[in-house]
Amino acid sequence: MTKRRLFTRLGVVGTLLAGALVVAFAPPAQSIEASLSAVNSSTWQTNASVQGIAVAAGKAYAGGRFTSVRPPGAAAGTGEVAQAYLAAFDATTGALVTSFNPVLNGQVYAVAASADGSRIFVGGDFTTVNGQTRNRIAAFDTATGALVANWKPSVSYRVKTIAVSGTTVYFGGSFGLVNSLTRNRLAAVTTDTGTLLPWAPDVNGDVYAVDAADDASKVYAGGQFSTVNGTNQNTVTSLDPVSGAVLPFPGASAVPPPNGSCTTRVKSIDASGDTVYFGNGGDGGGCFDGTWAVDIATNTLKWKNQCLGATEAVKVVNGWLYKGSHAHDCANQGAGGFPQGFDYRFLLSEKLSDGSLGPWYPNTDADPNSVTNVGPLAFATNGSDLWAGGDFLHVNDVAQQGLTHFTNAVPGAAPAKPAKLLPYSVQPGVVQIHFPTVVDNDDSTLTYRLLKGFTNTTIATWTAKSTPWDRPWLSYTDTSSAPGESTNYRVEVTDGSTTVRGNYSDPVTVASTASTAYDQIVNADGPQAYWRLGEAAGTTTSVDASGQSNNGTFTGVTLGGAGAIAGNTAMTTSTSTGRMIGEKGYSFPQQFTVEAWVKQSGIGRGGRIIGFGNGKTQSSAINDRMLYMRTNGSIVFGVNDGAQRTLTSPSGENDGQWHHVVGTFDNGMMKLYVDGVLSGSSLVGQASLYYGWWRVGYDLTNSWPGGGATQTGMGIDEAAVYPYALTPAQVQSHYAAK
Repeated sequence: MTKRRLFTRLGVVGTLLAGALVVAFAPPAQSIEASLSAVNSSTWQTNASVQGIAVAAGKAYAGGRFTSVRPPGAAAGTGEVAQAYLAAFDATTGALVTSFNPVLNGQVYAVAASADGSRIFVGGDFTTVNGQTRNRIAAFDTATGALVANWKPSVSYRVKTIAVSGTTVYFGGSFGLVNSLTRNRLAAVTTDTGTLLPWAPDVNGDVYAVDAADDASKVYAGGQFSTVNGTNQNTVTSLDPVSGAVLPFPGASAVPPPNGSCTTRVKSIDASGDTVYFGNGGDGGGCFDGTWAVDIATNTLKWKNQCLGATEAVKVVNGWLYKGSHAHDCANQGAGGFPQGFDYRFLLSEKLSDGSLGPWYPNTDADPNSVTNVGPLAFATNGSDLWAGGDFLHVNDVAQQGLTHFTNAVPGAAPAKPAKLLPYSVQPGVVQIHFPTVVDNDDSTLTYRLLKGFTNTTIATWTAKSTPWDRPWLSYTDTSSAPGESTNYRVEVTDGSTTVRGNYSDPVTVASTASTAYDQIVNADGPQAYWRLGEAAGTTTSVDASGQSNNGTFTGVTLGGAGAIAGNTAMTTSTSTGRMIGEKGYSFPQQFTVEAWVKQSGIGRGGRIIGFGNGKTQSSAINDRMLYMRTNGSIVFGVNDGAQRTLTSPSGENDGQWHHVVGTFDNGMMKLYVDGVLSGSSLVGQASLYYGWWRVGYDLTNSWPGGGATQTGMGIDEAAVYPYALTPAQVQSHYAAK
């Protein structure tokens, strides 16, 4: 049997036994790895934000700022049905429940249901409901839709949040009086008649969120306050459910105290089982915006997730914590997070055990013209689904305003279609295939199969994990075809329920003799971007020869000069900031290779050759993963793992000759090669997590050891970036192909 070689990332095992490839892999991942599909169900929309939701008696009740609702798919202003501030929708179909049409004269901020689903309670700014006085809080019968006649506490100002526990309704907001009695921002009444209870914690600022433990042992409240009952309580408190006394709460240390640059506050609470979960929103750069979890029995902290971007809603559904926020930087969560600049993620899931991000990636946006402009604002569940309301205009890139609904119905989201493969054959009887993984919005671990020929014969199988911000590549070396044979390949991917096939590759003729063409040898090793830099003088765009469509833009360079490789010209920096920047951004690569040919002349000259930085057009405030030349002609490979780690070659490479320079990094192991020879290696930590662009030529190096050399006059040719670390043999083969 013909041997085949498998190369891949993420722990897939390939073993050669008696000449045969045995690939060990897990069973296909089941569709919907999280507990909810990322595909939102058809649901009516609202014409402005939804701020509170509850599910009861087969209906989802939504309250907010809206004044009308419309069918799914209808554009704003089309098919509008007047229904101000409060509406009900069928919990299965998402259709408007036309029999429920209360008339309120002010906004609704909070909606909660009784345990048996027979009543819903709403709070907000209104003072009348159906023409009857209802000062900021009211109750409705879910069977009839009628306003409950004998339930009418009178609240002096806004009710922002409601929680129901047994026979008690707890509520909070901005008020100071209930039934003309002092109740500073927190109060409790009975579920049956609305009788005011003696529970009266004294809070010195607005309450945004309240919830009670499932076992009714504690009540939690959060908001814009600093004292409760005269004791220091920084935006969150734990209270006795009967007396209102402040309880010991060591877990509240998760919330940093306010200072001149940061004020953070609890904005959402969900108690579920033995744990209570909190979401924070902060003002100030880097201010705590994340989630945290506390053991209810001891009130001690379990974990803290510090993603940046205010968290407005949290809800536990079937073993996952779902989060509504405008998260924009989760780099501080480690390699599983995403960096500033990648994207806003308005919907996320987190593991209940540690708060790490889960495999659920639907998304909304935020209405830029809304009062809030934050995206999702409220969640509700019937136990196996998630209703989300907010100020968004789109869900999963499709127009859907104010309200959406996710269920656990299979098959869930399908994997994205794999890319068309670009196989290369540069060695006799050998074909090399490299390709990026894809994203499935409710499964992070997918199974891939490499199919050969029009018979679609499976020749390799992998399981691999990918996320919207981290899509590793997979690779395979096929030696099963005879020299001169023509064949093709395609990839299929499955989530265990849905299988998607990519297009057939163009036919590749298996080499009969070894190729000596430099560009073919490079492309056979699967670059993520490859800029030959051989464009004619006056050209502004550098073409990505890898087939991955990461073209770049030239600035301050001269083109058309003699290159390192026969038959191709090179770029020369004609200014001190001469550079080429690829147009595609990437998230924190932890396996990569940077490669180029460089020529520089003269003492005191050097400069940056190729690297990664967070500036797409301007100089980068953060940069590393780079090769640069010191004034003495030494080549430096630099990676930042919290400190600037460098490998430095001997001096003298600024001798006016072309030199092949390569830096590789594989999960902490960095290596520098010059002219095909290993110049140094070192084991360091995880490379910095940020979103950036690959740049050829100038970027700031002043703060790096020996950096800041004059860039002008540097020749750079055949620049390439790979999504894995080239082997010494691959590096040597590239150098030898000059």
